Amino acid sequence: LLRHGNGILIPNIQRDYAQGRQDAGELRERFVGDLHRALTLPGATLDLDFVYGSEPEEADAFLPLDGQQRLTTLLLLHWYLAIKHDRGRDFRALALRGDKARFTYEVRPTSEDFFDALIKHKLAPFPPVDEQKGDVLSRTLSDQYWYYLSWKHDPTIAGCLTMLDAIHNEFGGDPAEPDLYERLTRKQSPRITFQFLNLD
Repeated sequence: LLRHGNGILIPNIQRDYAQGRQDAGELRERFVGDLHRALTLPGATLDLDFVYGSEPEEADAFLPLDGQQRLTTLLLLHWYLAIKHDRGRDFRALALRGDKARFTYEVRPTSEDFFDALIKHKLAPFPPVDEQKGDVLSRTLSDQYWYYLSWKHDPTIAGCLTMLDAIHNEFGGDPAEPDLYERLTRKQSPRITFQFLNLD
């Protein structure tokens, strides 16, 4: 989906990214745990049910009607594992078209700017997981020179940062784990799948 046309565009009729909301903590922790188990346990897989939408000619992108939340989380997981396993160049080749992200939200310009910046800029190795604070990755990101302080008022960006903290807390503890980015992106025997339905 990222490689098709302009990639994935969350249309402005959709809500903000909700899996990162503060009141979605239990759902978020369960989902991230399921993703981690699918990528680390021998023989484990996870199917995320249907993702459907359309590809209108004027947008030249896939506009999901159902699956926005799961696709956003998958994008953030790809970003995280690419950096953790030193696969940032591979991920940027997949997720960038020039300087623009192939995944973005139409809901407001700040969300679009955030995804452009997050995917385009390199990040140093992640900070160690902090069992007490739990928000070390979002604090590291908000300290980057490309991060605008006004973005904290965008609920989609705030949700993405919260989800990235949850991903970091789940996936960041074992520096010796195998290359999970390769497991996430390989075409043969995929660990995480969804059923794609093009409504065109």
